[in-house]
Amino acid sequence: MILTLTNIKTSRVSNRVNLIFSDGSYLPFFIDDVIKLSLAKNQSVDTEKLDLIKQTSLKYLGREYALRQIAISPKTSKILIQKLKLFFQKKRTDISTQNIIDEIISELESKKLLNQDDFVSYFINKNHHRSRTEIIFRLHRQGIDLSPQFLDKILPQNDSDLIKKFLIKKKIDPKDLKNFNYRQKIMASLFRRGFNIDNIRAAIDDSLKLK
Repeated sequence: MILTLTNIKTSRVSNRVNLIFSDGSYLPFFIDDVIKLSLAKNQSVDTEKLDLIKQTSLKYLGREYALRQIAISPKTSKILIQKLKLFFQKKRTDISTQNIIDEIISELESKKLLNQDDFVSYFINKNHHRSRTEIIFRLHRQGIDLSPQFLDKILPQNDSDLIKKFLIKKKIDPKDLKNFNYRQKIMASLFRRGFNIDNIRAAIDDSLKLK
């Protein structure tokens, strides 16, 4: 099927135009790509050319989405790939998007916009209340495995201080911790949060000494 590119309309979004076709459909398009693909008003567009236009439009939209995501917070390649897959699924396009995603990720990596160190620093700061074990586990799920030596530099080697802060935040009276059943309940709660049992005992013992 051959369509006609009936209009190239300026968008309210900066550096974007809308390509209007004779069947009433339209595609958002990066203005520089109009020149790259030699597009012009009233131009006939065959199936092959239309597929190229669709791919170029999707790459533009995907790249803009990816940049917005990075602006919100640092991202890793793995995280951004998953987000782009969901983004394109919502577009319900008949165009394969895997190569488009690979191109976007490659472009962002070449520009140093997917920095693992930045993400790790952001992630640890955001999850400062979590245990060392849980932070390491969650980083692993994000596709990040760090050496123990590096982790020792950026994370406390034990969670005693963090556990004490938890006890204070929950307004747990050291007197109540003298009750065996209550103490076991608190210890179980902290253990489920990923805290090491030895660190839990040490922090509770220190709290008991307060009074």
